[in-house]
Amino acid sequence: MTTFVNVFDQLATIAVNVRKAPSTTLRRMYVKAFRDWCAETQWLRQTVTGATIDGTQTYSLGSDPYLEIVNIRAMSGVATVPGSPSTFAIVPGDSSGWDPNNQPMQPRQYAYLPEAQFALWPIPDAVYNLTVSVILQPKDGVAQVPAEPLRKFSSGIEAGALMHLLRIPGQPWSDPNMAEKYEKIWNSCVSNGKADVQRAYNTGSMRARPRAFVVGR
Repeated sequence: MTTFVNVFDQLATIAVNVRKAPSTTLRRMYVKAFRDWCAETQWLRQTVTGATIDGTQTYSLGSDPYLEIVNIRAMSGVATVPGSPSTFAIVPGDSSGWDPNNQPMQPRQYAYLPEAQFALWPIPDAVYNLTVSVILQPKDGVAQVPAEPLRKFSSGIEAGALMHLLRIPGQPWSDPNMAEKYEKIWNSCVSNGKADVQRAYNTGSMRARPRAFVVGR
């Protein structure tokens, strides 16, 4: 399972720079920075596996108390019929253009559906084993965040939190000039995260351990 850490344990360095900020505000801005970083870099990912049901188009990717799925990065399928090709790609598609009268067959496209669902087209005509790479971010307001990004990017995420805090107007700690300094560190952290994702994509690695999705809805 993904390892989580307490947000309040990550706030010491931030609190030193905004001494009069309430702890709840510190936590909220830290989680915002963490969420923004995950959304911009698409670094935090997970493999979700499951199988289709004959005649069922929509599936749920499940839920987590601390993380939310924001999109699908990639999807592939494996036919279970003997003699069929071993693996096939399922690519993103526009569900508004799908023909509802199309005969069920091996799915070729998927469409992500908020929240944490997806639809397949054509509608599956058999059982296909699916592997779905999903993009994650912490849920808004959580008190626990994944530890994995902090091993390399903790200082940049802290800088993002300080950027947000220092830009809150009318507070004793407000300092737009210092916010610009931390924005540069934040932007560098985002760029480094994106580069790390590209390297990981080229080598086929994933960031979190697999879980199974909820089949058929």
